[in-house]
Amino acid sequence: MTETCYLCGNETDQPIAIGIAHASSGPGRTVYACSPCRLTKRLLPLDQHPADSYGFPRFDYADAAVH
Repeated sequence: MTETCYLCGNETDQPIAIGIAHASSGPGRTVYACSPCRLTKRLLPLDQHPADSYGFPRFDYADAAVH
């Protein structure tokens, strides 16, 4: 399956679902990212979002936390 990366606009053969684009009229759609953009922007894959998530893209700040 080929999808267009939401961030860079390039097509990728290994898309990673990162969120849901909501629409005010009609169904929303799944938003995909290529692996380099997902890693660079530190986006969580959609299947790792919390259960109460609305589906908007989420960032992983766990590695950046200062203790």
